[in-house]
Amino acid sequence: MHALVMHSYNSNSDNDNLLVDHLGLHKALCVLLGWNYSMPPDNSKTYQLLSADEAAANQDDLIMWPPTVIIHNTVSGKGKDGRMEGLGNKAMDNKLRDLGFGGGKSKSLYGREGHQGITLVKFSGDQSGLKDAVRLSEFYEKDNHGRKGWARVQPLLLGRDSENNPNLVKVDERTGEKKRIFYGYLATASDLDKVDFETRKKVLIESMREYKLSN
Repeated sequence: MHALVMHSYNSNSDNDNLLVDHLGLHKALCVLLGWNYSMPPDNSKTYQLLSADEAAANQDDLIMWPPTVIIHNTVSGKGKDGRMEGLGNKAMDNKLRDLGFGGGKSKSLYGREGHQGITLVKFSGDQSGLKDAVRLSEFYEKDNHGRKGWARVQPLLLGRDSENNPNLVKVDERTGEKKRIFYGYLATASDLDKVDFETRKKVLIESMREYKLSN
């Protein structure tokens, strides 16, 4: 991997676009591996020494573009055919609109077993869209229902009835109605494996810090 980082950083191409692509690859590799992309890798591996907090901050900076929020636990249960069912695009859009987030467009993900319990909410690729996406991710994070919250809940899903898991379902004390607890966060480069092929094919990776500085 060090050799690949060295190659991407020390490209001698006369083509400006190719040079930019190589440096972008160098940065993306370092960020995904938790290394320091601002330190030249020439003849040394000291650039690989980066604190966990700094590495996490760098990973959070490289976001999918247009800005996208990944929402988990959007299933509703098994249908008569045994396949998983969940919130459709329009139903999710309506729920988000009721919460004051009307700028995004939902896309539920499906697989062989049916609804995967994941909904992508894509916002416009501009300053306004980024602001709305960040605001939605912060809405979940304030209740500990963000990225870290979902990471804590995921191991509990194995071998347990999700319908009776208080981390996934809340019960209205007055009516007894069960409602799914959503977990959401801003999609970053490290989440590319969670999205569908079509989305993965179309998205770009953007530095949130650099985007804010240039706008």
